[in-house]
Amino acid sequence: MKVTESDTKKAKKRKPKYGMLSCVGYIYRLLWNTERGLVFTGIFTVPISLILSALALYIPPFILSVLETSDNFSKVALVIAGLLLTKMLFSICNTVLSIKIGSSEHLVLLQMEYMWTKKARDRDWYLDFDPEVDIKNERAAKAMENNHSAGVHFPMDFSNMVSQILNFLLFGTIISTLHPIIILLLAVGCVLNYLMSAWERKKNWGDRDERNALKRKISYFTYGLSDYKYAKDIRLYGMRDSLHDHLTDLYASDLKEKKKLERRSMLTALEKFLVVLVRDGAAYAFLIYKATRGEVDAASFLLYFSAITAMSGLMGGVLSTFNRVFEGAMQVSDFREAMEVPDGLNRGEGIPIPNRPFSIEFKNVSYKYPEGEKKVLDNISFRIEAGEKIALVGLNGAGKTTLTRLVCGLLLPDEGEVLIDGHTLFEYNRDEMYSLFGMVPQNYKLLPISIARNIASAMREEEIDRKRLEYCVEVAGLSEKIASLPMGLETPLNREVNRDGIELSGGETQKLLLARLLYKNPLCIILDEPTAALDPIAEDKLYRRYNEIAAHATSVFISHRLASTRFCDRIFLLDGANFAEVGTHDELMQAKGKYWELFNIQSKYYQSEDGKNEA
Repeated sequence: MKVTESDTKKAKKRKPKYGMLSCVGYIYRLLWNTERGLVFTGIFTVPISLILSALALYIPPFILSVLETSDNFSKVALVIAGLLLTKMLFSICNTVLSIKIGSSEHLVLLQMEYMWTKKARDRDWYLDFDPEVDIKNERAAKAMENNHSAGVHFPMDFSNMVSQILNFLLFGTIISTLHPIIILLLAVGCVLNYLMSAWERKKNWGDRDERNALKRKISYFTYGLSDYKYAKDIRLYGMRDSLHDHLTDLYASDLKEKKKLERRSMLTALEKFLVVLVRDGAAYAFLIYKATRGEVDAASFLLYFSAITAMSGLMGGVLSTFNRVFEGAMQVSDFREAMEVPDGLNRGEGIPIPNRPFSIEFKNVSYKYPEGEKKVLDNISFRIEAGEKIALVGLNGAGKTTLTRLVCGLLLPDEGEVLIDGHTLFEYNRDEMYSLFGMVPQNYKLLPISIARNIASAMREEEIDRKRLEYCVEVAGLSEKIASLPMGLETPLNREVNRDGIELSGGETQKLLLARLLYKNPLCIILDEPTAALDPIAEDKLYRRYNEIAAHATSVFISHRLASTRFCDRIFLLDGANFAEVGTHDELMQAKGKYWELFNIQSKYYQSEDGKNEA
């Protein structure tokens, strides 16, 4: 299967937002704010590396020269021992720094993961639907994929690059005394290799988004669909072969991308081989020519030979490190761009939030999900009075859930404005505004923590008001279940994470969600079909309990079962991205419109042939 343009748009040429030096400063500030000692690790790596290279270069010819000119063995042995001891001490220092470098890499990884997790959990929720933000998320994830990622290695790779540049100058200075043309030859080879490596790096970086999209799909079809939740459907509906074929097509597309990378790598390797063959061959031939003419003695020959050999190896190392540093800078730039995605709502000081039930008003609001085919809501205007209870009803896909998300600022309208107590969403501080709402969503997730902390939405025990917690559990009708558990309210949920955890039934989960809503005691309650899995009688009872709880709050109830919302002050019927009908239950039934039609169709399913409700 080929990756379609809608799945992964063809990568456009793009440049990193931040340059290499800016990214160096960013990473070192990160290290400085977390573990300052590791900053000096990178700095000290440079001089120690240079000293070790100088010792490795000069010790052999120096020993050879001493042996040729001195007849005092004790003196020679002492000099050799001193040099080797010096080299050993610096080698020990280098080993200690290498260990510290490993620690710094893990720290950079952990810090980047922490920063990213905090950002992802805190940013405006509507951004999760933005495809451009999704691409930035994937790029950021690549930068902190593991402790071998170029973005994580970046600070130490930069130190290595500085060390190699200084070593280049050291070896180059020595070789230039043999003949300057050799330096020019080495420099030309280095430039050619760099240009080829830069071409490969930019090509690979340019189509990275396509590879990330493929990787995401392969991961989902390999691991995501292995979840037990999909096992029944795959077997009962015979989906195994089609899923296998689809995964095979994805692997074929991935292999095609990998071969593209392989071809680029082979071209670069071939170019480097030819450059090394000509460059090093010419340098060694010139040195041997000088030696045969007696213009270079044995110690000097060894020094020059070692310098040329070291320079040859260094050339490859410099280019590899340069590529790694530039790749790391690109990844750090991607990470920074993802971290800097701006929120749309007000994160600063806002006007005081209401301390009583408040009105909600939509003025000419339209909304379409990014890359959606049509508007979900189109030029909608209405007002919910303070303390009013309204019901949103309509067929699947009518936009009921989208509307409630717009009410509490989880989504932002494309056109028009949403007013809370007469003020736009942007006038309030976002987090203070969120405190006004309590939502029981259609699809809910309970955390693998204790029942008490799930109800109180608290991560620490000291944050929980125990008296309030027990009251909410009692009112929600969860006391009997809690009493049957050995650990009571401290019982953890989710057996996959906690060995002693439990799984609540559908009805018990609804009671827990009710207790959580009671504990928060919001000024606006939104119920988005949380009882869809319950039978009609149980749903009606639960909605009536919610109605009692919402006596002093503005409330929005969503249900497919129209009979469950008869207690609401008004009913809004959504159809075709707008309101088809608005009124009380009695008014809408008398009008004999769309609502009357849907109500009668539903009621037939709960009546027997003699017109009586079935038990």
